[in-house]
Amino acid sequence: MLKRMTVVVAVILSVLTLSSLASALDTESGAAEVVIDGTGKLVARGRGNVSIEGAGWVKLKMNGDITIVDNAGDAVIRVRPRDQSAGLAEGSTVVLEDFVGVVVVRGSDFTIEAHGRFRRIYAIGRGVAFLQGHGWYRATGGHYGLWTPGGVRVIYSL
Repeated sequence: MLKRMTVVVAVILSVLTLSSLASALDTESGAAEVVIDGTGKLVARGRGNVSIEGAGWVKLKMNGDITIVDNAGDAVIRVRPRDQSAGLAEGSTVVLEDFVGVVVVRGSDFTIEAHGRFRRIYAIGRGVAFLQGHGWYRATGGHYGLWTPGGVRVIYSL
């Protein structure tokens, strides 16, 4: 009886979660929007397109293409290709193609556009992350969800 009750509760929670996600879909763009207020931390993993506009600190462990734009002129961008030592990237725009490794961005106003496979994405601070493809994300406070082919927009802030 306990197993049956557990299964029923799990099914009900799954239906509620899916219905709340479906109601959050933006009918014009097909993107869902999730506001994570007061947490300021985002972790994700997946494959597809990632766009982050924000301030604070972002770390991407990835395989693919990435463009980073320092909008405020104060960002520190560290690049560590696989099996090599880390180095600082110069300039207000950094473009890496077929990159395999880790990129860390710290600043007050930056934009990141990337495409590929992401072993892990960490973001701390405030910003908006658009995750399109297949994967998952979570934030402190118990917020979690899946990337979608239409994309999911996650707003995180401290």
